Amino acid sequence: MPVKVIRYGRYNVKALSRLLDAALDELGVSPPSDVPTLLKPNVVVATKPRSAAITHPAVVEATIRAFLARGVRKIIVGEGPGLGADEGRLFAAAGYERLRRKYGVTLLNLNEAERVEVTWKYGTLRIPKVVTDAFYVNMPKLKTHGHTVVTLSIKNQKGLLSNADKKRFHLLGLHEPLVELLKVVKPDLVVADGVVGMEGEGPLNGRRKRANVLVVGTDALEADVTCCRLMGIDPKRVKHLKMAMDQGLGITEPVIRGVEPEKADFGVEFKLPNEKYGRMLNVYSWRNPYACSMCIDAFSLAVKSAFRRPKHWGTLLRLLYSAAFRRIDVIQGRHAKVPEEARGILLCLGNCTKDVASSEKDAIHVGGCPPDAESILEALRSALRRR
Repeated sequence: MPVKVIRYGRYNVKALSRLLDAALDELGVSPPSDVPTLLKPNVVVATKPRSAAITHPAVVEATIRAFLARGVRKIIVGEGPGLGADEGRLFAAAGYERLRRKYGVTLLNLNEAERVEVTWKYGTLRIPKVVTDAFYVNMPKLKTHGHTVVTLSIKNQKGLLSNADKKRFHLLGLHEPLVELLKVVKPDLVVADGVVGMEGEGPLNGRRKRANVLVVGTDALEADVTCCRLMGIDPKRVKHLKMAMDQGLGITEPVIRGVEPEKADFGVEFKLPNEKYGRMLNVYSWRNPYACSMCIDAFSLAVKSAFRRPKHWGTLLRLLYSAAFRRIDVIQGRHAKVPEEARGILLCLGNCTKDVASSEKDAIHVGGCPPDAESILEALRSALRRR
């Protein structure tokens, strides 16, 4: 099947809905009216659309409108936010609560959804029952990712997992289980939001990157390969995509409609994350493929939360001052190692780093799976007061 690239540079719902409707006709997609449609966006944490960290609600709304116009009677918008995310604020912060009121769609926290058991390489896996019962539309955001280079439709399926299985995926090395998950759960349609994506320190802390595209396709691998090319990234550089390509799990040479690949304006260059660490001032957060996503982002989320909590403003000022002139190294995840370059404050996050912290003089350990913002900020407050 071909994949359709829609060139459009605004989050205008009516225009996007017309463009999507035309793309569905062009691709021959006819969503059934007698079963629910599940829209699965990327909303890993409770954050606003302007952050570019989530699938924009205008793209979701445009898809809802296009499907309702085709006779679909029941639409469910479902997401399983990351470990430690504020699940109570997730849909409201993302701008999705308005869609429930306006269109009568169901908003479903997949972390709490009824599950069914499927067989896969590692034994059994429990996935949301709604995925097996519905026409499943995977709606990723064009973003870079510190561990997987990009996070697109195949990576977006991690949000289908229970919290326990999200952890297990990282313990298994992430890339291979993502490929194995694709073998048992495949989207019926992919609608990728690249009007404004994220580059650099994705999936949460990167910069907005305007690409002015939507990518629509019926094959997850084909759609992800196309997205990579639009981002100026070799899809074979993405380990789980290369594995899926090698195993023939989809179309590896997309037939692309809507743009001409030989033209110079086919894509834009997305800046990639640093392969070794994420950095903010002199705070270095070291990559570890065995660390869960929310543990990786726990430090930056804690700092962001401090801006909203007056009692932590003193700690925040000390941190910003210290990070401007001194170094803080942050590690997390199983098999974590203290980098040779580390000096100054060593912050060990999560239960997995307890042994590392106990073996390092003056290391600060913050337990939890993942550690909560309050504990991180309190540990920082104590450390910065001592130094």
